[in-house]
Amino acid sequence: MKEKIKLTGIPKTLLVPLRARYLETKKQNGIISDPKTLEILDQIEYDFTAKGKDVSASSQLGVSIRTEIFDEQVSKFLEKHPHGVVVNLGCGLDTRFHRIDNRSVLWYDLDVPETIDLRRKFFKETDRFRFIAKSVTDFSWLGVLPKDKPILFVAEGLFMYFAENELKRIFGKIKEMYPESEILFEAMSPHIARNTKKHPDMKEQSATFKWGIKTGAELENWNLGIHFIEEWYCFDRHREKYPLIFKLLSLIPAFRKSMKIVHINFRKSA
Repeated sequence: MKEKIKLTGIPKTLLVPLRARYLETKKQNGIISDPKTLEILDQIEYDFTAKGKDVSASSQLGVSIRTEIFDEQVSKFLEKHPHGVVVNLGCGLDTRFHRIDNRSVLWYDLDVPETIDLRRKFFKETDRFRFIAKSVTDFSWLGVLPKDKPILFVAEGLFMYFAENELKRIFGKIKEMYPESEILFEAMSPHIARNTKKHPDMKEQSATFKWGIKTGAELENWNLGIHFIEEWYCFDRHREKYPLIFKLLSLIPAFRKSMKIVHINFRKSA
């Protein structure tokens, strides 16, 4: 019997990236390959074509590209630190561990208890693959992580749902506990954040975007000792797959840089 899903608020948004990765994996020559997602959706009863529509083509492409970038950058971290720690914040039903596991990483998937309970139906914990059933803002989870290994915090499809003052607190707490850690996160422009309900897959969601930045370098002005390393723009990739309107808009720098993956760490105290 298939598992029925009834979620409300932000956790329900985990179904959109799951479905997007599923559809992209089903394509011939898709951007990503995600067998674990196929396995999960085969067990879920959920009508993605309700009201005559599925996940939008733009969301499918956008999710696939950001997945590709995250996978590449997390893999680079693991090449540098094979026995490092990856903490996947707001993991939802993400399957990244199963795509890029190097057989030595210690991986934590963190999300609210409701979502972790759902994850347990499809994933099994191991010594290297662990779950933390906490909100990102319940900072008790920080004490669970080892302090003797390099740590990369990953936040895909998460930080835009927080207000800037909340994010400053999150970054500050991470720096306080793990000053040598790194953070890899998705960000959008302020304009896109202000127009949540114009997004085809967000119109009927109760969750809204609250935060956007023009560049990750802005975080260096937060007085938290943040060091901006690099950022990658989603619209720089696979342009041949975009509709003509997006190809034209991506010629405008502000639009081209509107969706990005940002990499930061913290400056050493003097």
